[in-house]
Amino acid sequence: MWILIGLTVMVLHVMAAGRASAVFDYSPTDATAAEQTVRALVGPHPESVQRVLPTDFAAVMGYRPVLDSGYPANPDGGCSSPIPLPDRFEPACRTHDFGYDLLRYAQRAGHPLGPWARPALDHMLIERMHAACHDPVCTAAAELSCAGLALNTWRQYSGPPAPSESMTTITASTAVRVIAEMGGHSGVTR
Repeated sequence: MWILIGLTVMVLHVMAAGRASAVFDYSPTDATAAEQTVRALVGPHPESVQRVLPTDFAAVMGYRPVLDSGYPANPDGGCSSPIPLPDRFEPACRTHDFGYDLLRYAQRAGHPLGPWARPALDHMLIERMHAACHDPVCTAAAELSCAGLALNTWRQYSGPPAPSESMTTITASTAVRVIAEMGGHSGVTR
């Protein structure tokens, strides 16, 4: 069973990485401010986020991003993981939290971002985690995080992250998603 889960997560990781790289191939002229902000955040110049950040982001989400290690970040964010992660991942996790808040913001504004955005944000986090690593234990923690992110993003249909969930809810929604995929019905109502 664990081998099947591991293989599934690896396939999802490869798919997410492919989708993330496609982010840079598309520059819509009518993109929403949230979409422009996510594209800037995962792009080569994340510091440009302040120029395209939705004007009401702070009012809606309750904070304004701060620069943390050169990246815009949620000042109160951090790594949320069932296993302890290296402290050196914290700046990347705060940026990732800001990215997820952009997904939530876009949904609240009535313009949810497409299925490209969340995998792109996850890919950015994993790349930064790996860049912070200089030993096998750290690299293993980054890979484990990658697997967990890929599974969770897949489970939530690459949409905005759900609020805090219990283990029962996570298990049930994963089972629903697996059954939907096995039945070829990827359009299950969410």
